[in-house]
Amino acid sequence: MNSTVSGTGRGGTASKNIGVLEEWTTAMHRARRWLPAMAILLLLTGCASATEDDATPTAASTTIAAPTEPWDPCTIPDEAIERAGLNAETKESGIFGRDQNGFKICGWENQPPNNMYYISLIVGMETLDFIDDPNYFDRLSPVRIGTRNATQYQQLASEASLNCGVAFTVGPQLIRATLLTDGQVRNPPYDPCTELNRVVADLASELPN
Repeated sequence: MNSTVSGTGRGGTASKNIGVLEEWTTAMHRARRWLPAMAILLLLTGCASATEDDATPTAASTTIAAPTEPWDPCTIPDEAIERAGLNAETKESGIFGRDQNGFKICGWENQPPNNMYYISLIVGMETLDFIDDPNYFDRLSPVRIGTRNATQYQQLASEASLNCGVAFTVGPQLIRATLLTDGQVRNPPYDPCTELNRVVADLASELPN
């Protein structure tokens, strides 16, 4: 891209414009492919705002304040992402590049040639009560992932046979992981919850403790 930008005259300008068009086309292709997945994530992170607005103010405390900024899952090294079976080159920070209502979000597609699902890590200053909301989540059940106790759940906005979610807390932070199958895949060769738990277990050493 640098070589085209540095070009001069009509040739340089044309090459630059072609490069910008190619990047835009690629971005739009990815956006169309994963739009349903991003819409689900946007809906689920958006529901946090009502909880925050309804919170009752508390008196000032002399104790050391808990962290107010959630951990950013996009800081996981690419090497660890690849070892977990994900494609580091597809990393997407936020939802279409933006954090949502205080949540830090990072997602990756699984490695080619499969490219069947999208894994997201969603981190916010919440408790497990966040997913105890029948308007958005159901089928909550305890699960063990490596050395962690977690809660498996389904999102009402997605099909259970194609998608899955898991959540656990680390101190004041709620960490959720979701697996969303590509909308073009109707019969995935994996169980969504089993595959999600495997990826989370493989990334265990990179997650906050």
